Amino acid sequence: MDRTKTPKQTGGYESADLEGEFMLYHSQLAKALYLNETASLIWKLCDGTRSVGAIEGLLRDAYPDAPDLTRDVDDAFKTLIDHGVLELS
Repeated sequence: MDRTKTPKQTGGYESADLEGEFMLYHSQLAKALYLNETASLIWKLCDGTRSVGAIEGLLRDAYPDAPDLTRDVDDAFKTLIDHGVLELS
């Protein structure tokens, strides 16, 4: 994952917190995606102003003892991009 790229949320998605789970939904595409805690935090931070590296840094500050944070961040970004809810620039 290129840490210098800036992720941005793809338009048209609505979000909802559902009893500890987070869901994205695109009504026109009739598409829903449930996210784990890491992926939901990443999606919320992707406002087009922070790089992948900056987002990972924020998560590292929040979870300094997370042993596999880099892998988890990479996996979350891959999932979000593959499902079309994030774009990289």
